[in-house]
Amino acid sequence: MKIKVGIVTAGRPDLQLLSEGRTLLRNQLIGKDFHWERTIQSILPGEIEILPQAGADGVTLINTLELEEYLAMVVGSEMNPAAPTEFLKCHAILSRSWVVGKILRCHNEGDAGKIETADTHIGWDDTADHHGFHVCADDHCQRYQGRNEISPEAADAIRHTAGMILTGRNGDIIDARFSKCCAGRSELFSTCWQDSEPEGIESVEDKWCDLSNIPATSRRTLLASILKDYDAMTTEDLFRWEERVDKAFAASRLRECFGIDLGERIEKAKSILRGKSGRIALMKLTGTNGKEINFGKELHIRRIFSHSHLKSSAFDIYDDGDTFLLRGKGWGHGVGLCQIGAANMALSHTCEDILAYYFPNTRITIFTS
Repeated sequence: MKIKVGIVTAGRPDLQLLSEGRTLLRNQLIGKDFHWERTIQSILPGEIEILPQAGADGVTLINTLELEEYLAMVVGSEMNPAAPTEFLKCHAILSRSWVVGKILRCHNEGDAGKIETADTHIGWDDTADHHGFHVCADDHCQRYQGRNEISPEAADAIRHTAGMILTGRNGDIIDARFSKCCAGRSELFSTCWQDSEPEGIESVEDKWCDLSNIPATSRRTLLASILKDYDAMTTEDLFRWEERVDKAFAASRLRECFGIDLGERIEKAKSILRGKSGRIALMKLTGTNGKEINFGKELHIRRIFSHSHLKSSAFDIYDDGDTFLLRGKGWGHGVGLCQIGAANMALSHTCEDILAYYFPNTRITIFTS
């Protein structure tokens, strides 16, 4: 099975053919719109199609390659090769399940449930927003940063899990999501995307992602073995955190990102719908111009309280004069596998144990294309 990957570049693609089926891309953009955004060099296998111009999603070229080769690069790009072996095997199975579901279009997608009216904005980003390719190469889908990211450990994880996917009770491939840190409980799908609960995705209590009960040296060693350098450098506290956000800044982000004008400042911000993990799915925002709007979902909320993306929408909000004080927890949407918790669990459990913990009522099956 082949996959088409959309890649964003910093400017016009800077390419050099190295050999048949191997192309050097000198200016791949990664972490687009996140605080770790940067440009890297990547070696891409397979076929390269340069688009005449970037589309609405910013894609400038499409890389077509074999699925298993793509997956080896995903595992290497998402996680540090020093991560526990059983954790890397979990990642391989989840990444394969997720992307095969996207290629076969058997996962829930589409805009049903999005609302854009004078008093309500409910939206999300998902792979249905892409056109002309299956998935993008960045955090919006799965990280894909070229052959330079295929470590021996990532290659072994792909080989040992060849063809393995997760299926639900009805035999369908599950929409296998993952995020950095759920902060104690994984989240429901509907908090972040379409108003449905796909089979195989449940909210489960997670006793593994709180690393505060292990010695500081061991905690730092575990995190360093899991996270890529640019994740680790910007990660001081995953489980609990605080941010202070200027009210005028939040109003400017709302205008800049979503075209919604609430005046000079957001005067009030109140959560009105939360998911099982405490992540906010819907807020009521009130501006200095007197306008109120119901605003969600999870990722869009994170955007207006940060220069890129707030760690998560699992926060309590306190009015403090010209600023909001946010006391939060976790990193990412929290749906499915918690990468921090799963890596900690992998020190004493098998890949099969971990997947059964985070995805109850599922089973590993072999996919044949």
